[in-house]
Amino acid sequence: MNTTYRARWISRQRAEAAKRSGQLAGSMLLETSNGNIIVEPAGSHLGDGNLLSPEEADYELQAVWYPGPVSKLREARKRLGLEAPVASSALAAV
Repeated sequence: MNTTYRARWISRQRAEAAKRSGQLAGSMLLETSNGNIIVEPAGSHLGDGNLLSPEEADYELQAVWYPGPVSKLREARKRLGLEAPVASSALAAV
């Protein structure tokens, strides 16, 4: 069974409540410099903000905005069907 994922903004309060209650199973919470984003199965409505379009998610889920582990960022992008982010070292070589 293929699960479709969506990216949605989530407030800090809602993210903390979801963590405490254990509702994040199957979802990924990413704390970016622009705010918190949850990559959730479609229809789960864990986030309390707007859904991100594929273009917005592609922009927001870049290494420049997300200081966490690259592997987590890659997994979030993979779940959303986005291309892998360009490595910062590849940009330096241009």
